Amino acid sequence: MSEPIKKINSAPESYSPKAKPEILTMVQYAAYASDIIADPFNGGEPPRTTNKITEYKKIEPWQNYFLCSAICSIGLKFGSGIDDFHFYANFTGDNFTYLYAAEKGNPNNLQCDSGVTNYFFVPQFVKKAYAAFGYDCIYLSNTQIKKDFRAVMNAIKASVDKGIPVLAWGLVNEPKDWSSYTGILPEGCLIGGYDENDVLYVNLYNTQGKPNIDEYGYSTIVNALDNVKGIFFAGKPIEKPDMRQIYQSAIDSIPAFLTLSPAENDSGRYAFGKTAFDVWANTLEDDSFFVNKTDEELGGIRWNLHCAPYCCVCTSSAADFLAKAAEQYPDLKMAVKLAPLYSKMKQYKDDIWTLQGGFEPPMDKFRTHEFRTQIANILLKMGGVCDEILMAYEEDN
Repeated sequence: MSEPIKKINSAPESYSPKAKPEILTMVQYAAYASDIIADPFNGGEPPRTTNKITEYKKIEPWQNYFLCSAICSIGLKFGSGIDDFHFYANFTGDNFTYLYAAEKGNPNNLQCDSGVTNYFFVPQFVKKAYAAFGYDCIYLSNTQIKKDFRAVMNAIKASVDKGIPVLAWGLVNEPKDWSSYTGILPEGCLIGGYDENDVLYVNLYNTQGKPNIDEYGYSTIVNALDNVKGIFFAGKPIEKPDMRQIYQSAIDSIPAFLTLSPAENDSGRYAFGKTAFDVWANTLEDDSFFVNKTDEELGGIRWNLHCAPYCCVCTSSAADFLAKAAEQYPDLKMAVKLAPLYSKMKQYKDDIWTLQGGFEPPMDKFRTHEFRTQIANILLKMGGVCDEILMAYEEDN
């Protein structure tokens, strides 16, 4: 793996690189080394030709952090007792990622309604989240899957037979022309069944184009593993997992998510942290994107220019996580310092909700410069909190 980037993006001038954990580009994250897996049937056929897990926690469209939802489902199967996908968003980084289109006005109509794992493939985050419910995680890349296809397929069947779903990332029906595919790639989904001829049953959050949803929430997918980015099996339990250290690891990663440079593997199309809030605010203050728009036209751009990133902010439960971490582990000094800052971020989010009268701003008000400027001013304050968070890490060094 190549050397990590040391440059800080959009951090306060006094925030020095030495105070920040190493940051990898998304390309480097995606280049994470694949594990290997043994064929549980030693090349033979499994005893069953079809099976399906019928009792499991399904991925729901409203959850927004779908990878975290899938991990939550697997954790429950192992008796974690944690029935909240937000918990795992602390370890994947979704709770701490604020993003917007890097270019003002979002001319490419980028989706910004979820956390970092909705857009970028990062196997390491999954391993951290599995550790949070006390298990190791076996990651297999697409290359490794194709290399040992029969062993991988048999391992999936063995896991299903044990009642444990397999996590997949970027799994869709194979398009006729993959190069021109424009659909949404689900960042996390559950393989929960199999049938003859290596057909898999998959619980997806995005069922568009997949009408054959059965009573258990599965879509039937043929050739499912051809284009999947990677799959994850639960490994062995971690002996005496140190939850304090696991929490510390999540907290240590926060600066990385606030200062991500535009991702190399996405043509630099996203901005993060304070930069994201600045571009978002500047977009709302620029009348050229909003004047002379019909209700239909304004409704068409309202989601990508404002509601989608606000959805991401609303889904985050970072404030609750840090408050609980500070209460449970008062010796985690950074959790104690960050808890009031993320509480301030949560309050600003609520201020926008109050100003709008709900999640979506009224069309007549959203059309006016004065109203959008009120929202923009709050967004700039949220960007300022990002700086305060980074300064807290600088002061801690």
